[in-house]
Amino acid sequence: MSEIKPMNDNLIEEIIRDCFWGDYSYTVEDIKKELASGDERFRLFLFSKILNNSRYPSKFIRELFDEDEVRLYLSKIPERQSERESRRRQLVRANVLGEISEIKGLKWRNR
Repeated sequence: MSEIKPMNDNLIEEIIRDCFWGDYSYTVEDIKKELASGDERFRLFLFSKILNNSRYPSKFIRELFDEDEVRLYLSKIPERQSERESRRRQLVRANVLGEISEIKGLKWRNR
């Protein structure tokens, strides 16, 4: 799809700890190999795991995916009704793509 970004092993280890809660047995090398293969299904799978499970989705998504991929994958993942998931999507859009919109509950208050 796009140019493969260099991958930091520590970053991938952090993603594995943060996003794969024992339900998969990926190693750093497995993920590097899958990402390098250009398999769009795996890239979408990893993107959704990061979006839904990570403490720092914008950080990891920014490091692994380019803006075109982020837009594509956000459009492919069905919008759910959960306020948490909606907020996470909006935060990624704002932090990674610069698409700022008002996010309920995350606004400076005027005093």
